[in-house]
Parts: sequence; C-alpha cells; structure tokens
Amino acid sequence: MDLDHRRRLLREHLGPPGDQYALRRCDAVTRVWDLPIRLWHWLFGGCVLFSLYTGLAGDFSLMEWHQRSGYAIVALLMFRVGWGLWGGLYVRFRHYVTTPRAVLAHFTPALRASSGDLPAKAHTAPGIALVVVLFLAVGVQATTGLFATDDIFLNGPLRGYVDEGVADAMNWVHHRAFWLVIGLVSIHLTAHVVYGAMRDPTPLAMITGRKAVDLPATDHYLLRAAVTIAVTAGLVYLVLRSL
Repeated sequence: MDLDHRRRLLREHLGPPGDQYALRRCDAVTRVWDLPIRLWHWLFGGCVLFSLYTGLAGDFSLMEWHQRSGYAIVALLMFRVGWGLWGGLYVRFRHYVTTPRAVLAHFTPALRASSGDLPAKAHTAPGIALVVVLFLAVGVQATTGLFATDDIFLNGPLRGYVDEGVADAMNWVHHRAFWLVIGLVSIHLTAHVVYGAMRDPTPLAMITGRKAVDLPATDHYLLRAAVTIAVTAGLVYLVLRSL
C-alpha cells in the first residue's frame, strides 16, 4: 500500500487531526477489535445469558444472583458507552451508523452493485444494525429491572423512587422484553454458525481481534480502559450504596 493511500485511510477513519491514533499496520488482515472490547464482549454475553437463565429458571434461590447479574450488565453498558466515545478506533459510535438501504444492499447483489465501489468498512451494515438494536434492548431490560418486582419478596432497587403506575409499567416491560433479547441473541449466534459453516473467519474476530479488511489497525488503549473501568465501577458502587 503506497503512502498516499495510507494517509487517505487515516484521514477517513481517524477523524480530525487532534484525534490521535497510532497506525500499527495496514494490510489485508487488520486488528479491528481492541483487547478491552473483546473482554467486554465475552463478559457482556455471559452476563446476558446468565441473567436469562436465572430469570427464567423458576428457582427463587437464583433471584439474588439475577439481581447481581443485572447490576453487572448495567456497569458493562456504562463502560461500553464510555468506550464508544474514547475507546479503540472501530468501537467508537461513529463507526456504528448505517441505513436500511445499506442493510438491504448487503443481502441484495443487484442493489449492492448499483452502489458502486464502497470504501472499506470495519463492520457490515447488518452487523451494525443488530448490535445497536441488541444494545438498546438489553439496556431497556436492565433499566426496567431496576424498578421490577415479583410482588412478594423482591423489589428492584429503584422501585420505591417512582409512583405505582410507572413502576407497574416498568415491571410489565421487564417481564416481556426479554423475548426480544432472546430473539436478537439467537440471530447473532445463528449468523456466526452460518459464517462457520461457510468457513468464514469472522466468528474468530472476537478472539483474535482481526478481520479481513484493508484498514488501519487500532491500538488497545489499556490505560484508557483502566480509567473507564475504575470510573464505571465507582459510579455503580456509589449509586448502589446510596440506595
């Protein structure tokens, strides 16, 4: 890759001059996922699955763990918001913008051809759409859980801070919206099974961090991650302690 092409890629993907990123390498296989986001991905997925299990198992003894898992999900969502603002290059929110046409074009060869040559992207349009909707769905589920109750023993920590009508509405959503989360997680997992069957290395990207795209590689920004974790954990601890 010539120097002019490398500079063009930097201008397109690194943002304004003040937004400094180190260009580690730029070839056909690029580190797109930094280490903090990979660890976040597996922790977040594990907590979501654990919350679904403890919430649906029908075992009252698991509900305390269900609440703890919910708190962990809230903390992880807060971290992801911060990391989407100042984290690794391709996990920033500006790389998660797409349109219905772009999603449709991904599955429609004719529409894709009519779009001409498109610049290389770190994420596919359907992938962006799924991630955004899943993030919002889990956010709604976790937030409403803070107000939920079983009307017998357990109450969410914020149940007493809103009037009965709002609390009941939150409770109604929390006890139904999990089906949307299950559906979105199922789509996500099915897509990766299909990728695996096609011998596509995409499912390995959240392990290796690398994808087959010709873009500048991101750094890991471990110090930023440590600060973000500390701030997130501190905020969650202070809020829970004050309740």
